[in-house]
Amino acid sequence: MFTGKIVRFNKQRGFGFINNGDSDIFFFADSILNREDFYIQEGLEADFEVAPGYKGPQAVNITIKESEAE
Repeated sequence: MFTGKIVRFNKQRGFGFINNGDSDIFFFADSILNREDFYIQEGLEADFEVAPGYKGPQAVNITIKESEAE
C-alpha cells in the first residue's frame, strides 16, 4: 500500500495522477473506492496500490483519506 496526493485530475476524461513522492502514477476515476468523480480534486491525500497498466504502472484500489476529503 502506498500513500500520495492527487496532483492532477481531468473530470471530463475521468483520469488523473497521484504523486507518491517519487513519481506521478496514472489512475482512472473508477479505481477510487470511496468517492464519486465530483469529489476528486487536486491535493487530496490517498492510499493506493500499484498494478501494471497498458502504458506502465497505474494506481488501483484508491481510498481517499477521510480527514482530507471533507
